[in-house]
Amino acid sequence: MINTIVIPTDGSDTALRAVKYGIGLAKKFDAKIIIVSVIQYPIVTAHTGGPILYEPISDGFDKAANENVSEAIDLIKAEGVAYDALIEKGDPRFVLTTQVVDQFHPDLIVMGKTGTNALTRLLIGSTARYVAENAETNVLLVK
Repeated sequence: MINTIVIPTDGSDTALRAVKYGIGLAKKFDAKIIIVSVIQYPIVTAHTGGPILYEPISDGFDKAANENVSEAIDLIKAEGVAYDALIEKGDPRFVLTTQVVDQFHPDLIVMGKTGTNALTRLLIGSTARYVAENAETNVLLVK
C-alpha cells in the first residue's frame, strides 16, 4: 500500500513529469504527496579564505525554489490530491535520503531521472542515482 509519496522538484521538465506521474499514483492509492524542493547554495570563497554567500544570488535560488513548488502545488490542487510542501537547504542527495525520509517515512519517492545539466552530473553525480541507491524506501525514476 502506498500512503505517502515524496516528489522532489527542481523546476526541470523531467521533475514536472515526475510530479504528474506521482499525482496519478496518489489518486490511484489515495495517497498524500510531499512536494520537496532543496536549495543548494553555491559557496564562494573570498580572499580572506572564509566562505561567503552573496545575498542576491541566494535570493534568486529561494525565488526559484518557491516557484518550482508553487507550480507543482497548482497541478496537485487541480487533481484534488492531499499534499504538504517543503523547501529545504543543503545537498539534495543527503536531504532527500536522510532528512525527508526520516521526517515523512514515505512509501515511495517519485523523481525525475535527470534534472541537472550533463556537466553537473559529471562533476558531482546524479541526485536521482544517489537517491535510488541510498534511500531507505522505494524510488521510482521518471524519464
